[in-house]
Amino acid sequence: MINMSRINSIRRRRREGESIASIARAEGVSEPTVRKYLKVDD
Repeated sequence: MINMSRINSIRRRRREGESIASIARAEGVSEPTVRKYLKVDD
């Protein structure tokens, strides 16, 4: 489980145009995890 501040950071990075792979590396989570939290926002 990741905290809300990390989820917000993932969403902000994506809005700014960062790739999913880059976000995953920077946040220390897997690419599927990044996709999961981006999808929840839709």
